[in-house]
Amino acid sequence: MRTSVDSNSSPLSGHISASYVNLLFDWLEAEHPHLVSEFAYTRPAAGELNRIKVSDWKAMLEAAQALVNTPDLPLRVAARVKQTNTGLLGYIAYCSQNLGEAFARFQQFQNLIYAVNAMEVSMDPHSPNHSFILRWGQELGRPGHLVDSVAIAVLCAFTRHLVDAAVHPLRVAFINPEPINRADFEAFFACPVTFNAAFTEVEFSQDILSMPMRTPDSVMRQLLDQQAEQLLAKVQVGSEPIAGLRRAIQDSVSAGLPLIEQVASRLCMSTRTLQRRLHELGLSFRDELESVRIEMAKNCLSSDELSLPDVASLLGYNDQSAFTNAFKRAVGQTPAKYRKYSL
Repeated sequence: MRTSVDSNSSPLSGHISASYVNLLFDWLEAEHPHLVSEFAYTRPAAGELNRIKVSDWKAMLEAAQALVNTPDLPLRVAARVKQTNTGLLGYIAYCSQNLGEAFARFQQFQNLIYAVNAMEVSMDPHSPNHSFILRWGQELGRPGHLVDSVAIAVLCAFTRHLVDAAVHPLRVAFINPEPINRADFEAFFACPVTFNAAFTEVEFSQDILSMPMRTPDSVMRQLLDQQAEQLLAKVQVGSEPIAGLRRAIQDSVSAGLPLIEQVASRLCMSTRTLQRRLHELGLSFRDELESVRIEMAKNCLSSDELSLPDVASLLGYNDQSAFTNAFKRAVGQTPAKYRKYSL
């Protein structure tokens, strides 16, 4: 009998995004399709707003480990990570200028997909390695070898997707006891790996921070291109009250920072200047932002690439309810109904 995951049954000290959890189901279906029917859990609905308890995630990994009986399961699962498993955080990373900005976004928005122990970033300017360290403690407990190993392996695997050059840590340390297959970990991370450490850490050279992002994958590129084309179609040359305003807002929303300060920076003007020009035109930043978000929402809803919770998160709404209310107020129908008649 399959076990359903109850993501809302009781408050917990940590949770995982269902989109991230689905990485395990993707791997099982691709690598062990004959065992899927024997797996005790059902695939949860994707989306950052669907939270899975850490204890449930740990139980899923342990059940999969028992089913396939391979010690390198965490590494095999992580190696298959795609943007869809990282949800909004993945989109934000792809919209960053370089890896340094992407890591800053990871730290800022990590709770969207992985709210367990907080990530800290430290830099030592006197370090002979000229490195920076990503560090996790145990303030919310110790999820264990499988949970931690998948998380760190996913981080490193997804980082490799973001740039064209090969990116490997200088070292990796786990807070957990050493497993029987340490060599597999050193092969995967391509660096020394230690266990029984005081913290879980990943150390990178500071040189990688300036690496530019590679071209987004086809889904991401198509989504952003369609959004840009639709916005441009609605803004004839010379018709925008402030040249480039709507595109600057769109880019800021896509980057996860729909703030007037960010938009002003993209327009190469101060926040005060943008506020003054909007005021002179009888416009408000809030109304302009909402107009662009609604147009972006329509485009996202014209395909089924993103779930409704993912669309809400991508556009910077606090929750799906806020997105639904804003969309219905502007369009006259709910996002679900709009998608139904758009597909």
